[in-house]
Amino acid sequence: MYAENLKQVGENIRQALKNRGMTRQQLADRLGISEQAVNRIINGKKAINIMELSQVASILDISPDELLSVKNPIQMENKKQLFTDELKNEEVHRNIDFLRNVIDQIRILEDLIHEQDQESGNPMD
Repeated sequence: MYAENLKQVGENIRQALKNRGMTRQQLADRLGISEQAVNRIINGKKAINIMELSQVASILDISPDELLSVKNPIQMENKKQLFTDELKNEEVHRNIDFLRNVIDQIRILEDLIHEQDQESGNPMD
């Protein structure tokens, strides 16, 4: 695990503790390790092994995947920028307008079918 990922895992544990109203000392007691060791894990100074990861996940009632998930703010910012840039694209706006028009036409057709069914005494509802 890279140092950045260790910090993210620690942050995930810290957030899960906060969400559950649990202290680091309580987690340490349940794991059978010192609070100092928990602090080192949360601060990204100590790698967490598979057994500890599984135990922490169980204690915090979350999946190990959630503890390991790495949130990359740069990647998220890039996705937001790409989406924003795409919304500025005229072709995208034309496509959105086209889809809105198609949806409106579908609604009109549904209304016509509904009216015909009612006139023929064969309501679909």
